Amino acid sequence: MRYRRFYTFVIANHAEGRLWRLSLPYPVLIGIGIFAVIGIVSVGIATYRYERMIEKTADYNRILSENDAFRAENHNVRSQAAQLAEKIDFLETTSHKLMAYSGMNSAGGVGGVGGFSRDSFSQLLPAMRADLGKSIDSYGKRIGALEDRYRELEQYLADSSLVESARPSILPVNGYVTEGMGTREDPFNPAIHDFHTGVDISAPQGTRVVAPGDGTVIFAGTREGYGNIVVIDHKFGVTTRYGHLYKYNVQVGQHVSRYDVIGYVGTSGRSTGPHLHFELWFQDRPVNPVKYIHARAN
Repeated sequence: MRYRRFYTFVIANHAEGRLWRLSLPYPVLIGIGIFAVIGIVSVGIATYRYERMIEKTADYNRILSENDAFRAENHNVRSQAAQLAEKIDFLETTSHKLMAYSGMNSAGGVGGVGGFSRDSFSQLLPAMRADLGKSIDSYGKRIGALEDRYRELEQYLADSSLVESARPSILPVNGYVTEGMGTREDPFNPAIHDFHTGVDISAPQGTRVVAPGDGTVIFAGTREGYGNIVVIDHKFGVTTRYGHLYKYNVQVGQHVSRYDVIGYVGTSGRSTGPHLHFELWFQDRPVNPVKYIHARAN
């Protein structure tokens, strides 16, 4: 007869003086040990998997957060691109307007031209989508070039406005022309022919004489033949002279604007009666002032 081995576990309660005995056969004890090991391993595996799940969840949440950040950044970049497009559109439109106003319509006058629109940014090419930062940098450089062109055109218009304000565009006195420019008989000796370098405009004594354009007075005094005379430098190679004045109302170095009174009609100098002798010189050569002003008016 075969005896089964038992293992007895004694549990004592010292406070109450009681004992508990638990006898287990060896196979049962081995089974309990195996189950305990399996339980510990299972708990360890479950704990490991739980920790991995926590890490994956954290990674997933981080990826979601980064994705939201990327979306926000992408939206911001696209918004910047749209703003750049609007600015480029504005600059292009303005530059074309300025070219139209100034007459600088030729491509050689202002350099190349281009075109941009918000639609082009809503349909970005794959290569542009791959690197919007570089695209925006490129657009920024294009804007810089357009702004330079705008400043050049603006300066051109400012200079053109300065030129227009300086050009004589009106007759300096209200009256009628009694003698034109060219060869004529000397009014004091018909036997002599001379070249009349200006026009004579008849007007009553004391009639106001005004500047026909902006300029600087370079002479105000008396000259032989001219009597009292004022000379104005309008720059850009243009000067004007006003002779036979009763008196002048300006001094050397004074800046005058169109319609400013510079003197009064008289008969000083070599004159037969009250009138204004008006000369216009361009590049040191006399020019018919009536034809010049008429051409400017047209």
